[in-house]
Amino acid sequence: MKKNTLTILAAIFMATSFFAQTVTTYTDGTPDDAMVLDSNGNLYASNFVGDSVFKFDPDGNGAPFITGLNTPNGLAFDSNENLYICDFSGLTIYKYDIDGNLLESYTGVGRPSGIIKAFDNDDMIFTNYNESSVNRLEPDGTITVISDDPELNGPVGLAYDENGVLYAGNYDDRKIYRILNDGTAEYIAQLPTDGGSLPNLGFITYGQGRLWGTTMGSDKIYAIDQNEVDSFILFTGSDQGSMDGDIDQATFNTPNGILFNDAEDTMYITDFGTKNIRVISDVILSFGEEALNLKSLQLYPNPVVSTLNVKTDVEGDYQIKVFNVLGEVVYSFEESFQNTSISKSIDLSSLNSGVYLVKVSSQNVTSVKRFIKK
Repeated sequence: MKKNTLTILAAIFMATSFFAQTVTTYTDGTPDDAMVLDSNGNLYASNFVGDSVFKFDPDGNGAPFITGLNTPNGLAFDSNENLYICDFSGLTIYKYDIDGNLLESYTGVGRPSGIIKAFDNDDMIFTNYNESSVNRLEPDGTITVISDDPELNGPVGLAYDENGVLYAGNYDDRKIYRILNDGTAEYIAQLPTDGGSLPNLGFITYGQGRLWGTTMGSDKIYAIDQNEVDSFILFTGSDQGSMDGDIDQATFNTPNGILFNDAEDTMYITDFGTKNIRVISDVILSFGEEALNLKSLQLYPNPVVSTLNVKTDVEGDYQIKVFNVLGEVVYSFEESFQNTSISKSIDLSSLNSGVYLVKVSSQNVTSVKRFIKK
């Protein structure tokens, strides 16, 4: 068992050392909302508090692509690379060709917010924010309701997994649901928030075998295990800011839109607060964090100066260990805890500055996460 633990820890440190995840920024235009990529790697991003959709080439150079809209929101391409734009306050979904020519205007859609191409055809799946519903838009304009389950509460984010299972995220209460074939919304998780002026879930996306979501009020990005209930980890983000660089020190300002490239190794984020696009390169959560379990392990603050708070869900006896980069145990704590969650504060003021790992183990759960000691 010790050998397996050290092997896991070594793999994590090697991955985070040789595949440095870094954040950079596209500063052209004022994008702050949904995004979509075309087949040539051009990125399109909407400006919800403006009137435009911007187009960025693969080098990050941006310019307006469509203007004259009214709070443009969700974006999606069909298989012919016609661009669908949800005009939230305009109560319309527009369809443009790849050159920016208007092809169709669909009304009777309520306040359309998020949109995604259907998994197996060219229908569009969109959310109606005011009516809290998920709907299907056929190319001829036919609209049918997929789900108006009462658990939906201002839905915006939409994502498909690799099997064609549809997920929807509530903007209002940060809850994420699996949409079943009969329209039932099956609860997956509710992401936390630190409040702020926008204590909301931005968008969701799917990549590397899991869901991802942005929390606007807490300036954080989470990875979610859709196969468990309330199983998520903090991927990146801490205090509000706009710092680029290493993923562990980068900061975000009200992150909203979230999107992977086709290779699922680059993540795009729209910062609602700064109207910039943040680009996370070499995304390696499947290597950089313990892949055995994503059981709600939270560490804060991260980076930490003296006291690290550890919060997670476990059952029965549990053990907390802190490892340095050599795989040596620098802190260990064991306790029997009868409830299904723990919250432990650890005094790490005596540790040197550097990168460490926290491992929480119980009979059924093993979770590992990295943190930085200042």
